[in-house]
Amino acid sequence: MPGLCRAAIPMSVRYIFRPGPSKQDETGGWPSELHLSQAQAAARAGLSLRYLEYLERYPARPTPVALRQLAAALRTTPAALLGAGSNAPPGHADLRAISKLRPAECRRLIAPGGVGRIAFGTLSGPVVVPVNFTVLADTIVIRTAEGTIIDGHADEQVALEVDHIDDALCQGWSVLVRGPAHRVTQPAELRRLQEDAAVWPWPGGEREVYVRIIPTEITGRRIEMRPSP
Repeated sequence: MPGLCRAAIPMSVRYIFRPGPSKQDETGGWPSELHLSQAQAAARAGLSLRYLEYLERYPARPTPVALRQLAAALRTTPAALLGAGSNAPPGHADLRAISKLRPAECRRLIAPGGVGRIAFGTLSGPVVVPVNFTVLADTIVIRTAEGTIIDGHADEQVALEVDHIDDALCQGWSVLVRGPAHRVTQPAELRRLQEDAAVWPWPGGEREVYVRIIPTEITGRRIEMRPSP
């Protein structure tokens, strides 16, 4: 995730140790230690030798893509390459910190629209359904079809969760929107959504029921790598 990885950690590509035992280690499928030259490691990872030399020579953090390629080539994990589970040199340790997001930042993160999860209560208990959504005039707009479970709960209090997760770097953000939803039936409002709300449900088909969520509460949090004090 651009902008999140600020700490610099030196890496060694000559000796990569897998943290702790694993089934692969026990069966011999993955060696616990690799002895590779920089040229061999660069070739395996599909990276420039000069770039890998830079990472080896100076405390630096590669891009997420380069980190994944290098981890795959060395049969380890991105977290292990970044020093997880090891004693990092003073001043280079990373800590994962959780911070609350301000409402304005939450709105910025979800503004492009995309895929979220709408939640509402039913007689049989809470239900969470993935949906495509867009943001229009500070409201959340989704489209569904007649007779769907979302259509049946379109005029209730709902929640919408949106997130972005980087599994490799174990960081990301999550935004939760709460508020009343309503099925749009007023002709002028419906016409505006049909013209301006760019939301295209993945399932396709006839999905001409527009549901609008009016946010009354927006919260969020981010987990990211930060250098230790």
